[in-house]
Amino acid sequence: MIEKNYTYCVLLGMTLIAGHAQARPLSMADVLAQAGNGSGYAAANAELEARYAAKDQRQSERGWQLFSSVSSGYYKELVTEDQRNEYTGLSYSIGVRYPLFGTLRRRAEAVRSAEGDIQRGEYERALARAQQRLYLRSAYADWWRAYEENRLCHDVSAAWNKAERTLDERLAGRWIRPSEARLMRSEWTSVRRRCDLQSSMLADMRAMLVSLGVTLKPSDTPAASTIARSPKPLSAWADALDENPRIGQRQVDVDVANANRDQPWYTAVNSEFALSAGREERPFESGPPGYGVTAGITFSAPFDVLDYGTARGKESEARYQAANHALEAERALLVREIGAVLARYRRAVDEYSWRAERRSAIDAIIAEERQRGSLDAGDAAVRIIQAQVDHYNANFAMISAWHGAWLEQSALQLFEDDQSKLAELIGTSQIAWDAPWASMSEVRQKRTWAQGTYIWESEALLSSATQDAQLIALQNAGMGVIHVGLNGVQVAAGAVTHNALAGLIRKAHAKNIQVNLLLGDANWMKPQSRPQLMALINRYRDLPFDGLHLDLEVEQLGWPVPDQRLRDWIATLKDAKAASPWPLAISSHPRWFGEMAERGPCVPCEVDKLGLQAVSLMIYTRNPGRSADAAQAAAKRWPNIAFRLAQSVEPDLPADLSWAGLNAARLSEQSRSWQTQLRKSGVAGIDWQSWSYYPSTP
Repeated sequence: MIEKNYTYCVLLGMTLIAGHAQARPLSMADVLAQAGNGSGYAAANAELEARYAAKDQRQSERGWQLFSSVSSGYYKELVTEDQRNEYTGLSYSIGVRYPLFGTLRRRAEAVRSAEGDIQRGEYERALARAQQRLYLRSAYADWWRAYEENRLCHDVSAAWNKAERTLDERLAGRWIRPSEARLMRSEWTSVRRRCDLQSSMLADMRAMLVSLGVTLKPSDTPAASTIARSPKPLSAWADALDENPRIGQRQVDVDVANANRDQPWYTAVNSEFALSAGREERPFESGPPGYGVTAGITFSAPFDVLDYGTARGKESEARYQAANHALEAERALLVREIGAVLARYRRAVDEYSWRAERRSAIDAIIAEERQRGSLDAGDAAVRIIQAQVDHYNANFAMISAWHGAWLEQSALQLFEDDQSKLAELIGTSQIAWDAPWASMSEVRQKRTWAQGTYIWESEALLSSATQDAQLIALQNAGMGVIHVGLNGVQVAAGAVTHNALAGLIRKAHAKNIQVNLLLGDANWMKPQSRPQLMALINRYRDLPFDGLHLDLEVEQLGWPVPDQRLRDWIATLKDAKAASPWPLAISSHPRWFGEMAERGPCVPCEVDKLGLQAVSLMIYTRNPGRSADAAQAAAKRWPNIAFRLAQSVEPDLPADLSWAGLNAARLSEQSRSWQTQLRKSGVAGIDWQSWSYYPSTP
């Protein structure tokens, strides 16, 4: 047991995710990369190219233009009042002209309109890409649902056959009424019919993805995406709408209308300046041809030029106002749409949480009935059959709720597809799917090994001057998890410490480091002191931690430990889990998962129900075999709990309890030895106590 001299403790966990050696499922990222942007995007891209070409044409029409003319005819030219000069003539000219006044203005407007069309086309292309990705995400989620329901149904036939035999036996022995047996058979029939649909539904979902451009192998399987625990409120999404393509399109209309809003008086007058050179020939007359150079300006305007100009001004102003109103209407529509999606999303997440709790309760009923060992008593067997039906229905409902939340999260990505901005809006606290019917080998394969260390004196790690060096030293030591403690002065520093933690987490995430928060003070287990823990959770809840770790050691409040203190401990964990925006893990002496597990309350039973992220067992001994055996025994006895092994390098502990005195290479070698031995049992890693005494690497 380690005595801590700090009132408040904070844990930053850094976990490097290692890939599984076997073939991984086809991820959402793989599907998006394979399918590309789709035919809708290609069509929008081709249309955009056409608009660029149209803009080049309008640009050319705006400037100097070349013109020429040829004419031939028989002329009677007036020489004097009584004399005419009759001849056949041929004339041709060539020149250039430039638009002026209203003509130039309208051609400039045509260029601006073409530029606006290009901007709209770019937004249309972005919308087509977002729509394609929504189709892909939705189809992938549908594929995942069909796959998970198919997995759930893999043993339904065997379960039904066993249930049917039991019902027949109970009916023969008159343990149950025929009506009860009929009701149970109808419920099992419903489950079986639903399971019979799964193969065809799974094939249909795979075909849907193939139609969207995804190449699927027969062995490919989907992997569940995480869902956000608590997205930002609607106001935050509304503030981020300016870059939405739909808003962008409306903003282009406003910008173009505003540029055309000012209509000076001369815009009602069409005018051109022309400069030309001409030649005239008379084929039937002798003499040289005639030449000439002319320059001139032409003007034209409606008879009611003033009224015409006023009307053009009114039209331009009305179009500008219409564009502004359309922009606000589009923004309001988007806000309503996002609000509706957020509401459905939050309901779906809440539905999933309730369904998961109900499924856990049903499975607990099944386990308790089986542990009683009196299944031949009639009622117990019937209750198990009913609970098994409820088990399948509850899991179907849980899959459906997760699928619903996933689809709504995909819809949210239609409004903001920039991943960095999306991460800010949906929040960094994520919920991961963990199939409750996965085999223990599958569960253990998900637990990756990570080495870590506790850092109680964190001033150097949080200081900008030494932080980089500290992180490099931790990486050189092979640490995959760091536990950072704060003393009372640091907690009281408020924003200074808050900003320092945010900077540390940001650098850790940039290095693919998972970050968890640990708080530790044994007094928080007392009901009257528990609000202090909740206050600290709320203080740091906006930081992007990946988990919460509570180091609450019941032994620190005195020995022996009464049952009430264990109940207070469990109650504190429940309150913390409810208040925490992050997954929860704890530290504990191994006795509560070993010889003391049968006490009331049963600590590991309650921990299992809570669904904690991990339990770090402080098995302090210099004997590696003894610590490994103890960790394996706990993992074997409680296979649903992810354990970690904690060891000490503190020099003030007895020599047989600490690894003090060994160099870093020897400790790393021992860690690798534990990894080889323990990971098969599902033990997820080792934590060294503490970094202050850990030997530096060469």
